[in-house]
Amino acid sequence: MFKKRISKSQFMMGLQCLKRLWLYNHRRDLMPPVGPEQQQLFDQGHAIGLLAREYFAGGVLVDADHKHIPQALKRTAELTGGGADIIYEGTFVFGNVLVRCDILKRNRDGSWDLIEAKGSTELKDEHLRDVAVQRYVLEGSGLRLRKTLLMRIDNSFIKSGPLEAGKLFALEDITKETSALLPETGRDLERFTETLASAEAPEPGIGRHCSTPYDCEFRGHCWKGIPEYSIYDIPRLSWEKKYMLKAMGILLFKNVPDSFDLSEGQKLALKVEKSGEALLDRKKLAKFLKKIKYPLYHIDFETVMPGLPLYDGTRPYQQLPFQVSLHVQAAPGAEPLHFEYLGDGLNDPRPGLISFMLEKIGPEGTLLAFNSSFEMKRIEELARDFPASGAALLALIDRFEDLMKPFLERAYVHPDCHGRFSLKKILPALIPDMTYEGLAVANGGDAQLAYYNILSGKLPPGEVERLRKDLKIYCGQDTLAMVKILEHLIEIV
Repeated sequence: MFKKRISKSQFMMGLQCLKRLWLYNHRRDLMPPVGPEQQQLFDQGHAIGLLAREYFAGGVLVDADHKHIPQALKRTAELTGGGADIIYEGTFVFGNVLVRCDILKRNRDGSWDLIEAKGSTELKDEHLRDVAVQRYVLEGSGLRLRKTLLMRIDNSFIKSGPLEAGKLFALEDITKETSALLPETGRDLERFTETLASAEAPEPGIGRHCSTPYDCEFRGHCWKGIPEYSIYDIPRLSWEKKYMLKAMGILLFKNVPDSFDLSEGQKLALKVEKSGEALLDRKKLAKFLKKIKYPLYHIDFETVMPGLPLYDGTRPYQQLPFQVSLHVQAAPGAEPLHFEYLGDGLNDPRPGLISFMLEKIGPEGTLLAFNSSFEMKRIEELARDFPASGAALLALIDRFEDLMKPFLERAYVHPDCHGRFSLKKILPALIPDMTYEGLAVANGGDAQLAYYNILSGKLPPGEVERLRKDLKIYCGQDTLAMVKILEHLIEIV
């Protein structure tokens, strides 16, 4: 019988996928190391948790870490049995499950309120299960609970001065919802114990649970037998249809029957996948190209989304543009001129970015972006937050065209894109000598991480300069890629 205690996080693993729970306990060697992006999310969550304690200030921290659980249990028992009114990281064991609670608050009648802090802006089903297992353990340990509360971020909060926990966070009473989950929690624990006692890992097969509600750290292991360009790469195909194809013994995209129920876009992608020949609608392409007016401004933003607002006037998780690249062409076929702006990492980058755009973008001509709705939305937000420049910024929006449109509307379907139409897929397919491979910053996630590192203020000057150089190369590559893709479209039309 499996006797090792499982933690709250392992309980959540089991709810998502029994194999994930089994592998975590028996084959942790298959886990990849925590990547820098994941670590940044952990660090942000930790910062949110520390600020959440200020909502219930004056508490006592159970500071014994995961390597000293007996000490943490002993200290928690002393605090709950003594005079502590607020406890951070209280530690309890019951039914072979270990939990550490964000905040416990003693009431006058001797009961306790359990408060779970989350960086989310809304209550989710997984939050209820997370808190329910804590209730199960606390009540099983003999602690009398009055209320169970979720503390989440209020996305209507606008920063003005130092962050105040009482204004940033909102409390939701989830006592009733977690009460209803307690019987199910006990049954789940029995199921998990039985699974962990098995000598073999369960095989649920791959599916939406591999990334919902969380990305699984064992995905690389479980997906290693999946061929390249499989049914799992078919754009916007529902998991139900993926399961159907898998049951039919079909894994390769090109082996999907023509009669299978697909959307028109998916059918076109399948036709190209099978033939290996590009599908081209020159009439559609020509119609798109006629909309482009010169001078032409190829534009791309890079943004960060901090959970804890950095600057006055900003909201939690607001997309903050910190970098913009422009490749400007005065006429068709003209040599593009490159201009760029990158925040200094010390001050709000948006005022400088606005000044840069209004200086470099003239009163006429098209602004061309890849997935232009993103850039347009950021400009709308800049106009809202900086009303003195609002009219000039909003005037830019009507001038946008979207370079993704001919690919999204299947005017041009290239076999090397395998049904995808992101810039990272289209560029090497159309312009083989241009690639993001080998770049220190090679995607939007890398760019966010690089700027967060600059914002931290912890890097030596030389490292900051290196990251700034890498960011400029990456963002410049995005707009130069648009120049080259447009040239290709003009040529084939």
